[in-house]
Amino acid sequence: MSQRVAIGIDFGGTNVKVALVSEDGRILAKSTAPTDATAQPASVVGQMAELAESLLIAKRIAHDNVVGVGLGSPGPLDFRRGMVLHSVNLPTWENVPVRDLLSTHLDLPVALDNDANAAAFGEYWAGAGKGGGDFVMLTLGTGLGAGVVLDGKLLHGHHDNAAELGHMIVVPDGLPCGCGQRGCVEQYAAAATVAKRVESAIKDGEDSSLATRLQAGETIDAKLVVEAMKQGDALCERIWDEACMFLAITCVNIQHAFNPQSIVLGGGMAEAGEVLLDPVRDHFTKRTWRLESDRPQIQLATLGYDAGAIGAAGLAWKMRLMRNK
Repeated sequence: MSQRVAIGIDFGGTNVKVALVSEDGRILAKSTAPTDATAQPASVVGQMAELAESLLIAKRIAHDNVVGVGLGSPGPLDFRRGMVLHSVNLPTWENVPVRDLLSTHLDLPVALDNDANAAAFGEYWAGAGKGGGDFVMLTLGTGLGAGVVLDGKLLHGHHDNAAELGHMIVVPDGLPCGCGQRGCVEQYAAAATVAKRVESAIKDGEDSSLATRLQAGETIDAKLVVEAMKQGDALCERIWDEACMFLAITCVNIQHAFNPQSIVLGGGMAEAGEVLLDPVRDHFTKRTWRLESDRPQIQLATLGYDAGAIGAAGLAWKMRLMRNK
């Protein structure tokens, strides 16, 4: 096979996802393996390389037809030095020069960015934002990740910490966040924290159809909250609507900070579809200003769990274009 490809790697504390991606953003082959979060970094990087090489062999793609590698990694990162500084879910990862380690393994140039940025770039390049202008993505999962693309470039900021939009404060002195602040939107509008707020309310004595699950020692997730809400559970309805309201407030703040063409909602909560999108849009319309007609389109992501690997590969394709200028 003579088609040129980029390797996209979406790396996290749970899984390593590797994909071969064409220049127009199509996945040609992909593979996933569990991450050994306790292993030494060199071993995990070797695992990434082995997965990539196995895909190349299976698709009969010669090394010369690979334009480069993109890696989306949990952070914080030092982009200039290509390092993972540390990671909550990867206890052995501290000051790891992952870009150079992976480049040495595969003998290919590597573009490194954080996992939320990679997913955002994937949606911008080949998903919901394809062909559009300035773009912001919110990833609603265990936490609330984000990525901002302005003039076709991911925003990193002076300290490499731009687009930490999940830590915008929406409730002064509100719920404590793992980041050290209080009242971050992540504590009110991520998939995990919506479920956590329902659990907390039930333990405080509020009625819910999900109470029997807690009493049986079972956990609650965002999907169960949505199902209960559809069946008329008043507690789940209230907390879901509050989450949508806080997301809308975040979107208003994004509108004024970045003035993007579109804001895309992805991650586990986005699987709820219109049940998420419609109330976010309604709350946004009620709360945004009337001075200008510069409202962004608020829409759902389209690439699902492939966004990170596709976006990482897109960064590799972009790196190739920059080298050839």
